[in-house]
Amino acid sequence: MDDHFFPIIVNEALPDKEIKDKFFLFLFRATRIPPHIGLIFNDKVYDITLVGPNLGTDAVTFITTIKKKYTKTLFLELAKPNFTDEEIESILLSEIKKFNNVSQENSCLSPIKTVFNQFFDINMDIVNYIFDLIPLLHQKNIIKQVFHLNLDRNLQKNTFYLQTYNQNDIQQSIKALNRKDIIC
Repeated sequence: MDDHFFPIIVNEALPDKEIKDKFFLFLFRATRIPPHIGLIFNDKVYDITLVGPNLGTDAVTFITTIKKKYTKTLFLELAKPNFTDEEIESILLSEIKKFNNVSQENSCLSPIKTVFNQFFDINMDIVNYIFDLIPLLHQKNIIKQVFHLNLDRNLQKNTFYLQTYNQNDIQQSIKALNRKDIIC
């Protein structure tokens, strides 16, 4: 692979009961430029979208939809932060609410950066994209394992090659999604 791809070693397909009581960073539509990024904690989804935040929506429903629609998704299982479950949920809610939705100023990575800064004390100044964040998580041994759904055909020797992108690609994606919402 060339330098337009970021390799991610994948352990296995996501087992049916694997999300229970765990913490994940997910890359939804992992083969798209850019993928959508969010968090799952204690069976709840936390992220921002164009229409607003998901503040603890049901992860089982989310995963069922991924399977039904055959959406290519990566799940990076993370070490649980050194906080109580209640503190983790409180931080997730407050940080996601600060960003509310994806816009020209904020990508879906924006709240994750502030959350991870609090949870793991990671300097997020150098993180602009998911492929900037993943190496930092590896360096601090925060990534426990990586699972996938629907990426069997996209793996090469247990490795998924995430296509890299830039700020222009993100802005074009936001514009396209906004146009789609206007048409629909």
